[in-house]
Amino acid sequence: MEIDWHRIFFSDHPYTFFIEILIRTPLMFLAAVIILRLTGKRGVQQLSIFEMVMIITLGSAAGDSMFYEDVGLFHALAVFIIILGLYQLVVVLVARSEKAEKLLEGEPQYIIREGKLCIEEINGDELGSDEFFGELRGYSIEHLGQLRYVILEDTGKLSPFYYSDEEVKPGLPILPDEFCKKSSRIEHACLYSCARCGNTKNQEPTDSAICELCKNNEWVQAIDRKRIT
Repeated sequence: MEIDWHRIFFSDHPYTFFIEILIRTPLMFLAAVIILRLTGKRGVQQLSIFEMVMIITLGSAAGDSMFYEDVGLFHALAVFIIILGLYQLVVVLVARSEKAEKLLEGEPQYIIREGKLCIEEINGDELGSDEFFGELRGYSIEHLGQLRYVILEDTGKLSPFYYSDEEVKPGLPILPDEFCKKSSRIEHACLYSCARCGNTKNQEPTDSAICELCKNNEWVQAIDRKRIT
């Protein structure tokens, strides 16, 4: 079987199509920038789900029209104008209706309350402990006992609220070297934290202990260090 390298790299288009791409690309790039400026876009971490979908749609329309010869630029611009109109409509709906705001923009959600993950409100498996704890470590947090609340904003940003030094209590360590010591076996009597939800309690030596809050069976020895800012 002979491989058609010319078709793989150039398809069936003539070499002059590169000139067309040279014209299409800056025009659609400029159009996308103008549309985003008109919508007053914020930073990526401040975007709601609806706004992310809008940007992905704009990118798809712009990308297709950049190198597909059967997609006219005015067709892509029509998509841009419709998306802009829908965005303005959504902005009005969100401003006038609390239900529409919750549906389209989402709402803040408690992730941690009093040093424990809110497993009754969220699915702990969906958080992804490595990524979530990594974000917390970015705030110089060593264990969940330092946290009064953590709120997941509708923009996807985490808002942590801390205990004062006097109020810090034993909690689940989230530094990698300590968290990786989690085990289903309790070696000696001590305070342990559930590795899934952060539930902290005194445990006696045993081969297996089940967390009554999340039914997890892995535990980490709790720590109560003060937060260093």
